Amino acid sequence: MFHKLQIKLVCINLGIIAALFFLLTIGAYFFLQNDMVRHTKEMSDRMATDINSGHFRNIPPPDDIHGPNVFFIKVDPAGTIIFSSAMHPTDQNNLDLLVQETLRTSKWDGPLNIAGTQYFYTKTPLLNEAGTLLIFHDFEREKALLHTLVVSLTVIGFICLILSLLGSLLIGNKAMIPIRTAWQQQRDFLADASHELRTPLAVIQTNLEIVLSNPTELIATQNKWLNNIKEESEQMAKLINSLLFLARADAKQQTLDKLPFSLAATITDTIEAFNPIAAAKQVQLKMSIVQPAIIYGDNAKIRQVLEILLDNAIRHTPAGGNIAINLSQLKKKVTITVTDTGEGIKPEHLEKIFNRFYQVDSSRSTGKSGLGLAIAKCIIENHGGTIQATSTPGVGTAFIIQLPQDNLAVPLLMRTDTTAQS
Repeated sequence: MFHKLQIKLVCINLGIIAALFFLLTIGAYFFLQNDMVRHTKEMSDRMATDINSGHFRNIPPPDDIHGPNVFFIKVDPAGTIIFSSAMHPTDQNNLDLLVQETLRTSKWDGPLNIAGTQYFYTKTPLLNEAGTLLIFHDFEREKALLHTLVVSLTVIGFICLILSLLGSLLIGNKAMIPIRTAWQQQRDFLADASHELRTPLAVIQTNLEIVLSNPTELIATQNKWLNNIKEESEQMAKLINSLLFLARADAKQQTLDKLPFSLAATITDTIEAFNPIAAAKQVQLKMSIVQPAIIYGDNAKIRQVLEILLDNAIRHTPAGGNIAINLSQLKKKVTITVTDTGEGIKPEHLEKIFNRFYQVDSSRSTGKSGLGLAIAKCIIENHGGTIQATSTPGVGTAFIIQLPQDNLAVPLLMRTDTTAQS
């Protein structure tokens, strides 16, 4: 599919370039030809005026601007040649034929083909004697120049088409890389989403069949199966909400409710909420705030990131381990570091943990879809920040978040506090 698309794009590109060169060549040819005719007509009119006034007796030497391919003839009313310029590029027979054909035409000027040669003629009555003045311009030299121009443009166009073909293939290959990647990510995303939804749906269906197979039983006796259905339904709802969040983020529809808030207070509240969970697993939570930071952002979304990181850290840290959250500030950057003493992440997995549905060990991720870190990265990047991870297997993992501190954050918070006090 992508190969056909690439060929189609290359062909369209070559077609457009070929059409442009064709129009350029045709346009240049007709423009120069019309310009040549116009200049020739103006020159012929000046010559006719000079000849009739007696200031012009013969054709100038070849190095003059008129060149040797211009000549004039005087004929009497009967059409007999009574005078011809000393230099004319044709024999007497062709000259007689040229004169007769010119006299037969009704137009006073225009092109004329005689014996395979194209001339531009101008007819004007003689003022001082009876007869007609005929001025001819041989177009062979100009035609040769036009032919050279057309051939040159054709050769240049052909070379440009070859270069464009090579460039289109090169650029097309590079342009197809993100398209292929996006297409593959979409396919993987759909496949993973279908897989994640299939498991809870299968559990719900199985439990419903058990309940329906015992229609005479009381609700109290079916409590186990109904609880299973409830848990899986809640898990599906969380997964669907996560998918909806990422879909809106991809479509640039994920809005942030930005207000100035204290990042230290958010971290403190989050740790207090997770203390019972950590205590149940015998994991100690620690907090270090070097400098209270005020940032301008979405408090709820930043807290969601902290919850994702703490949840991952608690699940992957064994009993007796420690989890620490450090908050520091340097210039206009606020840094949050979440460090655990858990099992760590191998280097081959470290670069992929922010991918959607990616799980280092799916057998140990019961109830988790692998979307948490992808959502965390999305939220941080929407705040103009960065998130990265470092890890040593068997030692622990650290997630480092850097957020910009908006210059408006502190004044806005101070103004809010002042309004509240008043």
